[in-house]
Amino acid sequence: MFLKKFKGINKQADLKISIVGGSNSVIRKGYAKYLEHYLGQITSQTTSLKYYSLGGVPNIFGLIQQDRFDIALNSDLIFFEYCVNDRHMIELDQYSLLLAGKSLEGFIRKCQKSNPNCLIVILIFGVDQDNYYQNHCALSELYESMGNYYHLPVVNITSLLREKEGVDFIKSLYSAKDDAHYTRPHGVQIVSQAIVEQLKQMGVINSLKSEKNSPIATAVKPIYEDNFAELAFFENFEQVNFFTSQPKVSVYQNSVFREKNLTIYQGNSLKFLLKGKLAAIFIKSDPNDGFIKINFNSQEIVTSSYSSWITTIRPNNITLITLPLLRFSASQDFAPVSISLCQKYPDNFELDYFKDEPVKKDPQKWKLSIIGIAYMGEIGELN
Repeated sequence: MFLKKFKGINKQADLKISIVGGSNSVIRKGYAKYLEHYLGQITSQTTSLKYYSLGGVPNIFGLIQQDRFDIALNSDLIFFEYCVNDRHMIELDQYSLLLAGKSLEGFIRKCQKSNPNCLIVILIFGVDQDNYYQNHCALSELYESMGNYYHLPVVNITSLLREKEGVDFIKSLYSAKDDAHYTRPHGVQIVSQAIVEQLKQMGVINSLKSEKNSPIATAVKPIYEDNFAELAFFENFEQVNFFTSQPKVSVYQNSVFREKNLTIYQGNSLKFLLKGKLAAIFIKSDPNDGFIKINFNSQEIVTSSYSSWITTIRPNNITLITLPLLRFSASQDFAPVSISLCQKYPDNFELDYFKDEPVKKDPQKWKLSIIGIAYMGEIGELN
């Protein structure tokens, strides 16, 4: 969950804005801060801004957040930004265009079902790399085609600025040490202004000035019949007997997040039945994380839960393990799921996005802190 003291939670506003995306959409003093300011100015409305973003995760996390918090119900406007993460994960064979498309469509349909008056704006951010400037981007095309199909505004920042200012100007908005995030405050201000100006040209600003957005048609036939609109998130593990033994319950909190997590050690495991598809595991990572085994319907993944973003300054991080979505097939009947720590250092394993091998080499010192699980289908308790 998110801290209630966070900006906009208790504030009554004419225009309620939500940001759903990756690290570009959650960094301090990033584009979102200026976007809210410029939108308030141009619409002459009071605004509130809520963040539902997390760095280092693909776009299915936006779908998880919609299921958890029903973002659309309490929003007039949602900005959806995940292209930087999705693009990189696809390059690493840790995600796919198909999964990105099903997740994006699932998010759109889930939001429209909750609140047809909520407008989703799709933001396409690029990276400061020559191969990105010089080559066709299939992911950007996917996002644009999805937006066009559902009649949603799409703002492709790189295409927009290249047409107006050229590639050299775009490059000036990045620093030499970071090709994925615009500089602060210069780059993010320009990007925010460009987004608002493009929305004005599209007629979106005039729509926002009206009392209510026009309802968006929700009866559109889906592009993917098996899109992820039915994704669900489960976190109430204490209400049922899902663990082999009692886990340690604690709360991780920073300036944005407040997440209850349940920690297991050697000899303990999370076990349940699933009819459908296992999508992701939402976890808290720290220096004591290790290798874990995820088993489902005779399929197994061995991976590390240790986040590569862990540092001595920031020894805790919340993150997502999405390898089950990529590697596991669905089960037509209820099948057992088991998530546990490896008892020894594995010979073979696969690392997920922004995950590293554990710094602790002794398996007896490993732990796993689970916030929740994302899935499609039905879950049940093991007898």
